[in-house]
Amino acid sequence: MIEMDSVTVRYYDQKIVSNISVTIDDGKFHVIMGPNGGGKTTLMKALVGLLPYEGKIKIDGIDHKKYIKDHSIGYLAQRGTQFSSFPIPAIEVVEMGRYRFKDSRKMRKNKAYDFLKIIGMEKFANKRIDEMSGGQQQRILMARALATESKILVLDEPLTGMDPQAQSMFYEMIKNIKENFALTVIMSSHDVGFVSEYADNILCINGVLIPHGKAAKVLSSEDIAQLYGLNIGIVEHHHLHSDKDDV
Repeated sequence: MIEMDSVTVRYYDQKIVSNISVTIDDGKFHVIMGPNGGGKTTLMKALVGLLPYEGKIKIDGIDHKKYIKDHSIGYLAQRGTQFSSFPIPAIEVVEMGRYRFKDSRKMRKNKAYDFLKIIGMEKFANKRIDEMSGGQQQRILMARALATESKILVLDEPLTGMDPQAQSMFYEMIKNIKENFALTVIMSSHDVGFVSEYADNILCINGVLIPHGKAAKVLSSEDIAQLYGLNIGIVEHHHLHSDKDDV
């Protein structure tokens, strides 16, 4: 369980998120929603230890700063162009998630291959990641996050740039991983349709925490209008299927 009490994060003197108090239950899929600049990435970076904050965070009853010294939190940062010239095979990317363990070189590679199998990407183990599609790269990075063997996965807008087919498959992958490994997954997203179908809980943030709770309750048109300042509602997605090698 993650408990945030009056958490505020600043860039210099500007408050980006202010006075966030919320409890995030174990083993659930939690989605953070909000407009660009609303503080989603900032809050996630504070949670994984990349930004200082005011207030208190506890994980499993342990002070956050102590917890992250002794445990890893799987983190998938916002997608960018970091792999446009990164000519190493996928399996070596996944091995990066094992560096805190005292694995032998052979064991580290075997473990990395196991995590590639979990996400259905083992046939790409020796393919250079800079030669992969964006969706394939995200799945490799998911395998790297899983390789940390953390109980918590934090995914910062992992679906950016994916088409609906790739997004649907990514959500299915998250669902299966959460259920099979009893993980707590925290993800930021703008996609109301997919979120309404897959998320257990929603946290709506625009500098401050607006509504939060069960997805079906939070994702009313009134709450979404409050969050984005628009008169919009939920449009459900139909499941789309494609060859996963192209995702």
